[in-house]
Amino acid sequence: MALSFLISDTHARTRSLFVAIMCGGLAGCGFGLLMPLISLNLEAMTGSGAQAGVNAAAAALAMILATPFIPGLFTRISPRALLATSLAVIALGILVFPAVRDVWVWFGTRFVIGIAVTIVFIASETWINQLAKPERRASLLAVYATVLSAGFGSGGLLLALLGAEGWAPWIAGAAIYAAGVLPVVFLRGPGLIPPSRDEGSPLAMLTTARLAPAAILAGFLFGALENSFFALMPVYGDRIGLTTVMVGLLMTTGALGALCMQIPIGNFADRAGRMRTLALITGGAVAIPLLIIASSGFGFALFPLIFLYVGLASAYYTVGLSVIGERVQAGQLAAANAAFIFAYGSGSLFGPPLGGLAMDWINPHGFLLALSVIAAIYLPIALRNWRR
Repeated sequence: MALSFLISDTHARTRSLFVAIMCGGLAGCGFGLLMPLISLNLEAMTGSGAQAGVNAAAAALAMILATPFIPGLFTRISPRALLATSLAVIALGILVFPAVRDVWVWFGTRFVIGIAVTIVFIASETWINQLAKPERRASLLAVYATVLSAGFGSGGLLLALLGAEGWAPWIAGAAIYAAGVLPVVFLRGPGLIPPSRDEGSPLAMLTTARLAPAAILAGFLFGALENSFFALMPVYGDRIGLTTVMVGLLMTTGALGALCMQIPIGNFADRAGRMRTLALITGGAVAIPLLIIASSGFGFALFPLIFLYVGLASAYYTVGLSVIGERVQAGQLAAANAAFIFAYGSGSLFGPPLGGLAMDWINPHGFLLALSVIAAIYLPIALRNWRR
């Protein structure tokens, strides 16, 4: 009887983990499809790069503005119901784009979708952190990050297969999110533990951030470094004389680094210590941009360096979340993960412009120097927390 209960409990936990990780994969796939799809359609509609940039900023703005209030929603609405509703809102919102070809409607729609996607991220990350066994936390979150990266890549593949014109890619995007509603509703298992009203308040986000400041700052670095790389590396490659094919291959190499390195780094963090791992990641994040500068005249030397760099930068996400999980009580995890997402959104908003300014100031290597300096500022924080 006891064995039967144990097996049943294990299966229930596995079902919940599957649903939470699946939500991350769906979010990644939707991002990989929608980001270039919206930009390409706006370019065809307006011929303005600024319009595409402003529309993309709507998602980041939604993330930053909504994040402090999302933990409080978990105290008022069943987290599972809120997650399913958010996926449905995203699915319906995607269909607004081809139906209403108006720039301002697209801006508002992307803002609303940005809020719903932020709910999906915070809910899935909090849920996984609550379900994770302490000794395997980083490894489990690494699986989540890997699925997220794989989803992002598959979204780009869908765009390549379906193209950017007509209804087909939009319907595919809506179907991806709509399909996610079913397992959230029907696969039963331990649910996300909602915070209390005090733990779900916007002030609680600041309170929990003080419990794991190094981990929250890792979210900022992840947003700043990864988004700066993917936004500006194509420009850097062009300025050092690489062909378009080479630039495309470099970007693919970076994406593969993010995909392949999370699980090994997560396993290492569980064995060697998570703050130690953050310090080692930061040492690499300082050194590798300088090595890229030194090797930029040797094209093929860039590939292993970029594979390592994006893999390490992406690991800020995996290891940062695992540190939050070990430092914060279950009821406080929603607020702490919200603080992490807020930090990520802030890094995504400020990192690329700073990198672009640095590239214009010191052409072309200023962008890489900026990445190295940002990581260097964090290095003493990571080292101090490792020693403690």
